[in-house]
Amino acid sequence: MNSNVYVRSKTSIRSISLTRIIFLLPLIIYGFYKNGIYLYIHNYVSVINMFRPLYLIIIGAAIGGLVNIIYEKIIKKNKDSLVDILFSSFHIEYGIILGSLVSINTNIIIFTFATLIIFFISKLFKNHINIISLTFIVIYIFSIFESNYIFSNVYELSKSFHLNLFDYLIGRGPGGVASTHIILLGIALTGLYISNNNKFEITLDSCLTYGILSVIYSVATNSSILEGLFLYNYIYIFSFVATDMVTSCYTNRGKNCFGILVGVLTFAFRLLNPILAPFIAVSITSLFNNFIDRKVNKMERHD
Repeated sequence: MNSNVYVRSKTSIRSISLTRIIFLLPLIIYGFYKNGIYLYIHNYVSVINMFRPLYLIIIGAAIGGLVNIIYEKIIKKNKDSLVDILFSSFHIEYGIILGSLVSINTNIIIFTFATLIIFFISKLFKNHINIISLTFIVIYIFSIFESNYIFSNVYELSKSFHLNLFDYLIGRGPGGVASTHIILLGIALTGLYISNNNKFEITLDSCLTYGILSVIYSVATNSSILEGLFLYNYIYIFSFVATDMVTSCYTNRGKNCFGILVGVLTFAFRLLNPILAPFIAVSITSLFNNFIDRKVNKMERHD
C-alpha cells in the first residue's frame, strides 16, 4: 500500500479497521482491569458496574455497525454481505475509540444517543469533519449539564496521588476508559507502523509540537510537566483520532502540516478547556485536510 494513499474499498476498510482494533485490545483489557476489575476487587463497584468500561466500548462498536447496516441495507438497498456492510466505513472503529476515550463516569444514555445520532448524520452527509472528535464534544457538552465531567474513577477520587513518570507510563493516571497506558499505546503504534496502518507522521508531529510547547509553558509557569504531557488522553488522541483515515491528510508534507497544526491548536485550546482541547483542534484541522494537501502539493511542484 502506498504510504500516501489509503484505498477506501470495503476490503481495505475492513483490513485497516480490524488491524487497528486488534492493536487496541491490550489497552482495552487494561482499561477493563483499571476501571472495572480493580474497583470490584476492592469493593468500590458492584459486579454489574465492573463491566461498565466494556459497556461503553461495546455500545460504541455496536452503534457503528448498526449505522452502517441501516444506511447500506435500508437506505441504499445494498445487497453486499453483512460483513462487507459492517465494514463499509470506519464507524465500528470510531465507536471503539470513542468508548475508550470517554470518562468511566459518562452517562450511558447520553453516550448512546449522541453517538447514534452523530454517527448516522455522518453517514448521510459523508465525513467532512472528524466524527470521533465531534461526538466527544457533544457528549461532553451534555454531560456537564448533569455533573462535572471528570476522568478519575471512584478509587482515584478517594485518594490523593503523587504520580511519577513510571505511573503515567503504566496507565495509573486518570483518563479515558482505555486510553491511559502509554507503554501499551507505544506497542500499538509500533505494530501499526510496521503494518502500515497508521499515519505515523501525524502522530509524531502532533506529539512533538504539543510536547515542546507544553514543556516550555510548564517551565515558564512552574507547573507540572508530567501532567501537561500525559493527562487528558492527548497522546492517545494524537495516535488514533487525529490519524483518522478519512478526515486527515494523505500526502507526506500534508501529514506533517496536519500534525503540527493539531499540536499547536491543542496547546492553544488547552488554556481554555484541557479536556476538549485536542478534540476541538482535530475537528478544526480535519475541515481543512484537503486544502492542506492541495497547498503542499503545489509547493512540492514548485520545488
